[in-house]
Amino acid sequence: MNVSSALKELFKQNFLCSVENIYLKDSIGRTLSKPITINKSIPAFDTSSMDGFAVKKSSLGKINRFAILGETPAGARSEYSIKPSECVRVYTGSRMPKNADFVVIQENTWTEGNFMYLNAFDKKSPNVRKKGLDFKKGQTISHSMFIDYKLISALASLNLEKVSVIKKPRVSIIPTGNEVLALGSKAKKNSIYSSSPYSIKSLLENEGAEVTISPICRDNLDDIVCALETAKQSQIIITLGGVSKGNYDLIRKYHNKLGIKILVDGIDIRPGKPIIIGKVGSNIIFCLPGNPISSIVCSRLFIVALIRKMLGEKHEKLINRKALLSKDIKVSFSQREHYMRAFTYQKGTAQYVKPFSQQDSSLHSVLIKSNCLLIIPSGSPSKYKGEIVDIIDF
Repeated sequence: MNVSSALKELFKQNFLCSVENIYLKDSIGRTLSKPITINKSIPAFDTSSMDGFAVKKSSLGKINRFAILGETPAGARSEYSIKPSECVRVYTGSRMPKNADFVVIQENTWTEGNFMYLNAFDKKSPNVRKKGLDFKKGQTISHSMFIDYKLISALASLNLEKVSVIKKPRVSIIPTGNEVLALGSKAKKNSIYSSSPYSIKSLLENEGAEVTISPICRDNLDDIVCALETAKQSQIIITLGGVSKGNYDLIRKYHNKLGIKILVDGIDIRPGKPIIIGKVGSNIIFCLPGNPISSIVCSRLFIVALIRKMLGEKHEKLINRKALLSKDIKVSFSQREHYMRAFTYQKGTAQYVKPFSQQDSSLHSVLIKSNCLLIIPSGSPSKYKGEIVDIIDF
């Protein structure tokens, strides 16, 4: 099974995400649960976009002297209704007087007593923001459901103190292995410190999930059963380690006893081949390899895609982009897709990618220099400098 087939199988499952109302000020990075219908036009009335004098456009070129009736500051009601030879002083944001449809900017005027005189004007630039220029009553906001600083500003302009958002998907990460040490513990021979849970947590929180890391499970079936039971409060469970075919790989060996219904058993990829995707009750479970880079790459390929789907993204395939190879890649024939750690950069108008020579799935030194994954399809021949390849941001 390849990555595309595994994603199709994953997306056949039902993902129920509830919604909640939160304050707009706390909504950055969240996802709207439904399109928002505008309940009033913005602006709600015609306003001036410049400081100057509001006049009738039809008077321009016919009349040079206008009687100043008064002024309308921004935020004040306009009590004026002007005639062809009259004007009202206005400011940026001022409500336009009745019958006025043009603002002569103050730089193009001069005043004497209660009269305004024209120096110049441009009929193509009325300097008026018409009612509903920004949003019209009844219009919906649906093209941008992800709440960033730009959408927050737009929603605030609509007086939305609270918004309805999709609840953050809940994720539990369960590291396993007798050789794994908790951060801050004393070093031991033949042991390694738990690293990938923190990377995966950061990756998934950046995508909008709520992530917890469980205590390290030793290679003991009872401990794993207990950890899975505790993690059932989460919609997504991730185990790290225990999925190969060794004597201590208990998750694969005892998946039935653990209540894991397997949907995908192994994927023809490098790194990450032993991955299991399944269900525990109504929860999705990803049983990932213990090698840190393997688990991080698998999280980027599958769990990020799932979280984006749960938060409303319509794409059901990985989003790739193109780049030119900056060096040759010698490839031995393989049935596995290879997701190589690489660095992509722009030179002139072209996008290039440089794969790293070392691709061992334990190397953090390569991981920290990578900003993309370069995809080598299964059965692919060697690739040469200048060829166009697919990459995924990483």
